[in-house]
Amino acid sequence: MSLEKAWGLLEAARRLHVVSHVDLDGLAAAALLLRWARRRGIEARHSVAGVRGLYRMLRRALQEAAGQPGSLVVVADLSPRGRDDAEAIAGLLRWGQRLLWIDHHEWPEGAREALERAGAVVVHDRSRVTAEIACSVARCEGDDLELVGLARADDSCAEDPRGLAERWRLVLRHLDWEGLRRAAEALAQGELWPDWVREVYEREAPSYYSEIREKTSVDRYEFNGLRVAVVTPPPRASGCDVQRLGLVPGPEEADVAVILYPRGISIRTWGQLRADCIASRLGGGGHSHVAGAPRPSTTMGPAQIARMVANAAEECRTGQ
Repeated sequence: MSLEKAWGLLEAARRLHVVSHVDLDGLAAAALLLRWARRRGIEARHSVAGVRGLYRMLRRALQEAAGQPGSLVVVADLSPRGRDDAEAIAGLLRWGQRLLWIDHHEWPEGAREALERAGAVVVHDRSRVTAEIACSVARCEGDDLELVGLARADDSCAEDPRGLAERWRLVLRHLDWEGLRRAAEALAQGELWPDWVREVYEREAPSYYSEIREKTSVDRYEFNGLRVAVVTPPPRASGCDVQRLGLVPGPEEADVAVILYPRGISIRTWGQLRADCIASRLGGGGHSHVAGAPRPSTTMGPAQIARMVANAAEECRTGQ
């Protein structure tokens, strides 16, 4: 039913404003929606946002839409931080603006209902990457599936046959907001590896990988029999790259591995322990064995982070 409603919104749109996350899945989803709009001669634009800046970006987009009949705002690959955040966003839909939200992350309880009560259409499917959901919503054609493959490989930290996901992952971490929009535009135009992106990769790759190898540290802890490894890479390093270089302890050494960033943490688990459950108790979300959450404070060191994660994991194991 949600897919049909989403298709109806797209079909009725005369202007499209896509607000996407900054990773490859979010940008690929945005590119697919931009392609759909331009094939039909519909005016389309794109903005990027992180979780923290989403409300501000949506407020601006929805205010603009209020003065432009036929406008549709689409959020791709971002989830509300909590029910209160969803209620605040729902409160922006005062003048009948149309909002479509597609995402695959875990959502806080009550967030979807709050948005749908305000008239938003939400297509939420945790079994697929957001680019794949965008394909279903926009009824993709032919070459569009290449973007879905890239998004899937990046999201799962898997290799794709051409190695593009790994290289895009590096490039995106070295772009500013304008560069990220330019990247989505290139993908929308069918440029899977444009020259300017290749130049960024060739310039940054040697120092990027060398810095990860030289500056990543690993601290190990144990709380009530739960082994927690905290991996601290350089600030711009991707968790997928840290893992690919063999710097994240596996199930033989840890029950939970945490990659520590300046503003967030990435959680990896194995077996029955679910990373998304741990992350949800820390204000985040994700997938069953790879998830993320905000870092409460930059002053919290590895030991404090490890204990916080262990406490959340214990709640998940006991069902509290």
